[in-house]
Amino acid sequence: KAVDPVEWSVRDVVEYFTEAGFAEQAGAFQEQEIDGKSLLLMQRADVLTGLSIRLGPALKIYEYHVKLLQRSHFQDEE
Repeated sequence: KAVDPVEWSVRDVVEYFTEAGFAEQAGAFQEQEIDGKSLLLMQRADVLTGLSIRLGPALKIYEYHVKLLQRSHFQDEE
């Protein structure tokens, strides 16, 4: 898996969430074909409503994973 999430494949994204303890929800990223680029562009609403994941896990995924990946990726670019 590439270090920079922007280079992740759909499979890398699924593996990331599986390893983070969201194995059940990781399938949603597979179904929607979310790769690293797409993941970094996701808004809160995309995660909460677009993936058909239950609200609790969706909030955790967004707050603790998507937002952190975005923050570290976009800070590195500056």
